Amino acid sequence: MAAPRIVFYAVNGLGLGHVTRLLAIARAVRRQAPRAEILFLTSSEADGVIYREGFAAVKIPSKSIRQQCGLGKSTYFKLAQSVTWNVLSAFNPDVLVVDTYPSGSFEELIPVLGWRQKNVFVFREQREATFLTPLLQATLPLYDALIVPHDDIAQVGPLPEPHKAHAVGPILIRDKKELLSRSAARQVLGLPEDGLLFYASFGGGGDPESRRALDLTIAATQTLPDAHLLIGAGPLLRDTPPPSSKVQVLHGRYPMLDVLPAFDAAIAAAGYNTVHELLYAGVASALVPFGRVLDDQHRRARDLADAGASLLCAPLTEAGLRETVVQLSDASTRKELAKRGSKMIKHNGATAAAKTIMALA
Repeated sequence: MAAPRIVFYAVNGLGLGHVTRLLAIARAVRRQAPRAEILFLTSSEADGVIYREGFAAVKIPSKSIRQQCGLGKSTYFKLAQSVTWNVLSAFNPDVLVVDTYPSGSFEELIPVLGWRQKNVFVFREQREATFLTPLLQATLPLYDALIVPHDDIAQVGPLPEPHKAHAVGPILIRDKKELLSRSAARQVLGLPEDGLLFYASFGGGGDPESRRALDLTIAATQTLPDAHLLIGAGPLLRDTPPPSSKVQVLHGRYPMLDVLPAFDAAIAAAGYNTVHELLYAGVASALVPFGRVLDDQHRRARDLADAGASLLCAPLTEAGLRETVVQLSDASTRKELAKRGSKMIKHNGATAAAKTIMALA
């Protein structure tokens, strides 16, 4: 039997969520089929992480960077469409795996979904207004399987062909056995063995609100005498705060999941990947929801706060964040948050997602 060829299509610009989720699945595919030929097609400006995880990638400029770099809209669309179609034609995959945008970032996938390959859509929950758009609903039947990275397919809404959907649970880029111990993780990061250690992360760094969130977090944590803060600088964050004796900025670390046990608490954006990684690692967290077109971070953060699995910091204010940090400085509060949060994720869904893909391949 010939080795299967699989293309993972990941749209990204401001962050790394789509890339990370597909990398997690690709790693699981490689474990199940070591000879599989795997290629990423991505618009992420941080595509170097794909190579660091051991996969090849073809890079398209992201929509978020197009205007900054002076590319005309029509020129960019023609370029991106041509690259996408030619890559898929030349690589001739057995399976095409697409995350979040079933028709592509600007409908460039619609012509190719009828080609010879099997199509798999990784369908994370979206805002209802987006989910119910005629284009999305019309594109879903073009897929042979839907991978739902939640515990129940109902979380994504009513589907035109529910028999194609496979709920695999949250998908994570590392398995539990790959996470370091608290002591080992602190040693790897060069952090003090003792003391209260906070982690701050606000996505890939492309969002202009990230810097404001970081500044407020620094100010709040510095009011605690024994607290040390490590900032996970996203690969797209260009303007990072200056380090100090109590603040350390970590550049280029990807992924963070394997070293998250180093931290006593976290203040982080309420994105899908960040939230599930913190829950999986058992880190007590305060979530700061950001506005996103597809992702309802406010609902995610509110649901977890209502379940007692995290704290909610919204709206983001200096006083509110200071109060949140004080709550996280209490050991009993952290213990209860971590206990409830860790129960929210039963397993890593990447393995089940890979089995669905390999069944089609």
